[in-house]
Amino acid sequence: MKRMSALFAILLVISAKAQEKLVIRGKAPNQYVIHTTTAETSLQNISNQFGQSVTKLSTYNDLNANSLLPKGKQIKIPLTQYNLIHKKGDESSAPVYHEVQKGETLFSIAKTNAVPVATVRQWNGLKKDAVKQGQALIIGYMVNARIGDSKPAEVKKEDKPVTEVVAAVVPETKTPVVKDEPIKKPAENTTTKTVIRPEPNKAAVTGSVAAAAKSTAKSAAADYTPTEGDEGFFALAFTQHSKEQEQQFHSGDAATFKSISGWTDHKYYVLINDVAPETVVRITAPNNKSICAKVLGPLQETKGGSGLLLRMSNSAASSLGITDPKFTVTVTYYQ
Repeated sequence: MKRMSALFAILLVISAKAQEKLVIRGKAPNQYVIHTTTAETSLQNISNQFGQSVTKLSTYNDLNANSLLPKGKQIKIPLTQYNLIHKKGDESSAPVYHEVQKGETLFSIAKTNAVPVATVRQWNGLKKDAVKQGQALIIGYMVNARIGDSKPAEVKKEDKPVTEVVAAVVPETKTPVVKDEPIKKPAENTTTKTVIRPEPNKAAVTGSVAAAAKSTAKSAAADYTPTEGDEGFFALAFTQHSKEQEQQFHSGDAATFKSISGWTDHKYYVLINDVAPETVVRITAPNNKSICAKVLGPLQETKGGSGLLLRMSNSAASSLGITDPKFTVTVTYYQ
């Protein structure tokens, strides 16, 4: 009897440790990972941890959006192409695991998850291709996932969670931090711009927009000179996309977050749901001014930010000539 009790205790410990990992459950396209709360918390806090909206989490888990979650509550976090990336993320990303099933091989796992075998081998420190049933293998990373603590954090400033995300993703530059500086009024613009522009007659670049943006940035970095009124550093990357990709449009309310980037180099960034990280989007304001920005990741819901389509860096808003705390924009991108 004592042996059985000891065995049961060991199984509980093993189970608890397994829950600490984000292991893929379900079958495509309805896949998810399970997050177990470590303290009494709310869906809003889970939303801040995983970059998923409270509405999406409450619907997916059949919970009231205002529910108070007890310690040990298991919450399903849905996986999509927008929050699960198949490359090693930065410190704001968490590894996602595939649990090896009977009959699976390293090759079949890599193929199912659209990750090169060599990459899976590298991520997991494997010296050979043999895998065992029940073994957990890293097959991707969840962007902006903070799994260390589920205790509610007191947030005094509305844009604090967003600022933390940007600080982790945007590389430091020597550009001085601009604090509480009023947004400059733009010079009078006598040229009328349209919301949707015809694309230049150029050969399309194959691959994803993210890949196009990376390859373009290297060649464009030396040639690009910021000028007042231009669409920014990522404008060229926006024009280069695959012929298979279709133009997408979104329109809605937007707000800003504080950023040290963009004031002199015109590198603008945006947080938006359901658009893949590193995608370059064109944002057009009601005054017909537009800028191109790179997607950092999903939009985290914050106090007073419910219903927003996106948040853009305050330098981007300044370039658009926007001074209001909330405003309407149109977003164009290729997918």
